[in-house]
Amino acid sequence: MPVMTGKTAFMEMLRAEGVEYIFGNPGTSELPIMDSLAQYPEIRYVLAAQEGVAMGMADGYSCGTGRPSLVNLHIETGLANGISLLHHAMDGGVPLVLTAGNKDTRKLAEGRTDLPEMVAQFTKWSAEVTNPDQVAGAIRRAFNEAKTAPTGPVFLSFAFDALDASADVEIIPSPRQYHRVAPDPQSIEHAAMILAGAANPMMLVGDRLGASGGVSQAVELAERLGARVYATSYARMNFPTAHPQFMGRINPVLPAAREVFASADVILAVGTNVFSGFMYFPGGALSPGTRLIHLDSSAKEIGKSEPTDVGIVGNPKLALEHLS
Repeated sequence: MPVMTGKTAFMEMLRAEGVEYIFGNPGTSELPIMDSLAQYPEIRYVLAAQEGVAMGMADGYSCGTGRPSLVNLHIETGLANGISLLHHAMDGGVPLVLTAGNKDTRKLAEGRTDLPEMVAQFTKWSAEVTNPDQVAGAIRRAFNEAKTAPTGPVFLSFAFDALDASADVEIIPSPRQYHRVAPDPQSIEHAAMILAGAANPMMLVGDRLGASGGVSQAVELAERLGARVYATSYARMNFPTAHPQFMGRINPVLPAAREVFASADVILAVGTNVFSGFMYFPGGALSPGTRLIHLDSSAKEIGKSEPTDVGIVGNPKLALEHLS
């Protein structure tokens, strides 16, 4: 294996992952990365005046391309400024790789902030790289975690000496595979039977539907069922807003939403959390006469908050194609 510095391994891994842009607002802890940029003209550093702007640009880039974006912020101060947009990326399932430099590991006596702990609850995975031979493997896992369904942001902290020191490093990118999990045929058959017998069906659509590229499949199924359609979130275009069956945005945890849900005998929730919110209201969101089918790429969300008649784990676009 070739010997290289951690900062070279960092840039080589970005090139291997096909990164074209780094969105960021750097400081002294990121100097090793800044020092390496001149040797990689194909990777552009897009400088933002504030960390939230860098996070927002990266979020938009990932949503527009479907590819993981790379953000570089400065130690705990810059990272703290980006957390609100990191929370948004986690909610929206945005495949974003957030990085920050940290103090030299030999500065332990002077105090080093645990950067991964700062953002752990807003990421799929967070870790700190303290040795140069960890750089390539950590970046490979970060990109793989970010783009594996359910997609979402990850975070890596890089100690200054890990980027400045040298080690034997092998540059191997994350697997070139994009996961489209097919749904279980029995769950599709069960859901189809319930929907076929529905008198007043309703669809709830969320961001994981839009992320899967399954909007046209959702429109086709809604038209076939004659279902009213509500959006529970709209970080992405989850259903055409001008469509006559689109009823608009709904907050599913408010009491008023319960009246809407009570008018349906079957609800098909696609790519959305069922149902999360800030406030508590006694009783369930659904009336006893309403059946719930939850189709989602995030298995942990199915049945988490509401009794569910049929749970379908799979890529929303692929699952809707099977249902139609």
